[in-house]
Amino acid sequence: MFYPKISVLMINYNHAAHLSLTIESVLSQTYQNIQFIIVDDGSTDCSQTIIKDYASRDPRIEYYFLEKNQHICHATNFGFQKVTGEYLARIDSDDLWYPNKLQKQLDFMQKTPDCNICFSWTDLIDEHGNSINDSERELYNLFNGSHPSCQEHWLEFFFIHGNCLSHPSVLMKTEIQKEIGDFNPAYRQAHDFDYWIRIAKKYPIFVIEENLTIMRRFLSSSTLNTSSTTESDTTRYLNEYLLIRNHFFENMDTELFVRTFHSYFRNPHAATPEELLCEQAFLLCDCKYGGKQNPILGIMKLGELLACPKTAEVLEASYHFTPISYYALSNQHIFCDSFVQTALLNAKHHTDKIQTLTEELQQCESHLKKLQEQVTYLSSSLNTITNSTSWKITAPLRHALNKLRKNF
Repeated sequence: MFYPKISVLMINYNHAAHLSLTIESVLSQTYQNIQFIIVDDGSTDCSQTIIKDYASRDPRIEYYFLEKNQHICHATNFGFQKVTGEYLARIDSDDLWYPNKLQKQLDFMQKTPDCNICFSWTDLIDEHGNSINDSERELYNLFNGSHPSCQEHWLEFFFIHGNCLSHPSVLMKTEIQKEIGDFNPAYRQAHDFDYWIRIAKKYPIFVIEENLTIMRRFLSSSTLNTSSTTESDTTRYLNEYLLIRNHFFENMDTELFVRTFHSYFRNPHAATPEELLCEQAFLLCDCKYGGKQNPILGIMKLGELLACPKTAEVLEASYHFTPISYYALSNQHIFCDSFVQTALLNAKHHTDKIQTLTEELQQCESHLKKLQEQVTYLSSSLNTITNSTSWKITAPLRHALNKLRKNF
């Protein structure tokens, strides 16, 4: 029976605390015919000592120590060059695999026609190994929900919603990696998302609906990884999403584009190259950035189309879109960062609250002033009564009445 070699590529940078568990989860796979490539991206902790120790005990491990840290894309692209197996799997040095992960995926791919790449569902843990499937339910459901069923639906999902694939769960034919090429070094947070899009333009993607991997998320600010959610990482991630969408339609087959996005066309009869360029620009206008619609990419594309007489004519004839229409789009706050928007909204909320409290304070002060005026009036009236002649004359009578009350 033929057992194809699976090359497992792991990138590590300063994850000595979790490195042993990850290495052991790979070496203990039920499928044993693997080439285990470990690229250390210039770690300054004891990672390299740990890697050398495991390599001395298992000849399947090949390790490479880069002199300086150049981040995930550079290290991964270096590792791609060392792959010799018929299949390729990726794992980060803080994630884990269940023992039958590779075997189940390989069996699935060999039995499924046209399957060149597949993923699986995944569990989530924190830096201490505790399950966070419930506390991170939104992310868990994203990775483990119902996934698209065909190439067109994958591309539609990627464009409209974003990534939903767990990087450490991937298994692909090595020939796919050779065809698609390297990771784009421009992307640090969303490099895998860009890669899945490039693959989806050429091949269908499959997902095994079974939890075969464990992805670690570092929730503490003192221990971070590429799955962390600091403000700077989130900002970079959103910016990279924007850049990836800007190139989304490049190198996409025309018929595939039409099949994928026809239901979103503003002109259902669009067919010429110029009309399809217009449709792409309008699709980009409807993009969401940080959960909110942001037409900046579409505005940029429409500006280019308006500058070309041929496409400008098509925009007006088929879409009733003119420079005046363009000006109406460009008067929005399209360059405002989502964090800045949130801060501004919070500031406005606090300002409105201060204004409300100030008005309430003024009302209270006005009411207090009226009460003080009443106290002054009553005090004056009481003083007038107690100093009057009648009050003094009737004093003995009041005294006698008080004694009678006490006796009875």
